[in-house]
Amino acid sequence: MSLLPRSTLEQWGVLRAIVAEGSFAAAAERLNRSQSSISYAIARLHDAVGVELLTLQGRRAALTEAGARLLAEVTPLLDDLMRVERRGQHVGRGGAITVRLLVDRLFSRSRLFSVLRDFASICPDAEVQLVETVRLTVTDADPDSYDVAVLAVEAGSREVDIIAHVNLIAVAHAAHPLNASTVAIRQSTLARYACVEVRGLEVEDGAQRPPGRLWRMSTVESAIDAVRSGLCFGWLPADAIRADLENGTLRALPLAIGRVRPVLHGLRVAREDLSDDHPVAILRRLLQAGRSATTGGADG
Repeated sequence: MSLLPRSTLEQWGVLRAIVAEGSFAAAAERLNRSQSSISYAIARLHDAVGVELLTLQGRRAALTEAGARLLAEVTPLLDDLMRVERRGQHVGRGGAITVRLLVDRLFSRSRLFSVLRDFASICPDAEVQLVETVRLTVTDADPDSYDVAVLAVEAGSREVDIIAHVNLIAVAHAAHPLNASTVAIRQSTLARYACVEVRGLEVEDGAQRPPGRLWRMSTVESAIDAVRSGLCFGWLPADAIRADLENGTLRALPLAIGRVRPVLHGLRVAREDLSDDHPVAILRRLLQAGRSATTGGADG
């Protein structure tokens, strides 16, 4: 038994082209080859597999039953090889196989994955490495850690494309003492109760903090659960708690000031000198195209 296959993927590719185009002549034109070279490839393939692969139906070439079964087995190999070649060509042009996407957890989930679905259809060979972070700003993020970043923007930041505006609203469980107040709640009153805050490892212990007891959570989901449990109050993205607000589990606090905390999200790429067909440039355009006005953010 031979240790090497007698047929080649090129020969199978020629067979697929004949079937797709309907004739040897059309396949030769599509592949930019002579018709004799097409016939020779099919003859060699027939010798290798020992079974008829094609039959003529009038003037059109069609697969035999055996040919259809065998080509179906080889087709994934052909597609995989072509995908590898496209990746190689892309890398040769300086492109990135993997796009590192750094995203703030408050950024709209539905918008993010809608963009990623579009990106996958446009760049099927690109891979995305998604890293989610909490309260990391565009200014503080290390450009070497991402290709595309959607992060919180500090006031006055320059060279950042603002693509989203998320409002966090002050809420507490309906049975929380703060919701028993019949007058506007002042900061001195808030300081008597525990407040939840979403903080990541990027925030140092010495960072500015609100007065009163603080419960720190590393995810938005944990912060919401903490407020739902009645442990504390907090500023949460409205879209993520819409159902709780509608059914009355959570209620917006009647604060005298500071009911809403706006969070701007900015878009930045690590490199600006990329061609328009580069996956990073494509992902950037898709995120820009989904530019939105004020939202609740972090929706599922």
